[in-house]
Amino acid sequence: MIQSEQSCAQVVKEIGADNVSGASELSRKAASSFVLFASENPANSGQEYFRGLLKLGADLILSQPHMASIFNMVNSILYSVEQVLPNLSVSELAGFTGEKAEEFIGNSLSAIQLIAENGEGLIAQDSKVLTFSASGSILAILKKAKEAGRDFEVVVSESRPMLEGRLLARFLGNAKIPVTLITDASVGVFAKDADLFLAGADSVSESSFVNKVGTFYLCLLSREYHVPLYVACERSKFISSRWRPSPHAGGDPSEILDSELLNVRAENPYFEEIPLSFCRQVITNEGFFSPKDVPRYIRKTRLCQDLMERIRDPRPSAPLASGDHLFGPQRGR
Repeated sequence: MIQSEQSCAQVVKEIGADNVSGASELSRKAASSFVLFASENPANSGQEYFRGLLKLGADLILSQPHMASIFNMVNSILYSVEQVLPNLSVSELAGFTGEKAEEFIGNSLSAIQLIAENGEGLIAQDSKVLTFSASGSILAILKKAKEAGRDFEVVVSESRPMLEGRLLARFLGNAKIPVTLITDASVGVFAKDADLFLAGADSVSESSFVNKVGTFYLCLLSREYHVPLYVACERSKFISSRWRPSPHAGGDPSEILDSELLNVRAENPYFEEIPLSFCRQVITNEGFFSPKDVPRYIRKTRLCQDLMERIRDPRPSAPLASGDHLFGPQRGR
């Protein structure tokens, strides 16, 4: 029991400290902790087993609360286990948990390829594509279009302050795709000559999506120049706004200002919320979703109520600054 808890706790700690890996990779790592828990946890009853699984799931969500795919992975597994809890022994519950976690990992590994197959047809011969920041889904779409024999150019913003756009530019260049790397502030200069805008997403909710700050600028340019904009992400990133934390959490101010200035305060937001109405469609591993489709599919999500109660009241060691719970108001407010 102790060995299992220590091992799973270490995975949670590593996930919480990771600010480099993408949501898909971290979600698969989170799912692997369920496999570990199931293989090493000798609970004496189904209820004891489920309580331990519930704690692990809540810890995983709270380690990276802005990653919708971790929330959805944890919720889907716990909901499934909750449904069979009265009918299975502890060993059977462990096997069932491991199967569901392995199933998620397999689906996640194939999701990017499916997104690429669904989206590559948008890339026309001799077109110019403009994208902001970096996205594994968009990289896969563009590489797939290149493999299909199409010639096109990509304009990539460098995405300050962490400059992840430069990494995307390098990957595209290595795939023999011509790239123009630009500063974020010069996006407007290049937008009018683009044929297509592509943006990734950290999450998609009923009426908005969240992505790297600066994406909203791209959306406004899309409307101004009548260039279609598509969002690409895994279906596992769909999440109700009720359970999505505020996207305005900031990074280290020293990333943009490395010395103190009199009467100057630096703020460094990483993400922003953008109306989904700017998007033509969302490209996912399950096909294309129009902005009007998204709320209906989110409403279909079945929730593990014990998990919702757990993350609604995470009981942090210090009160949250706003006085509210991390994932929205309490019931009855």
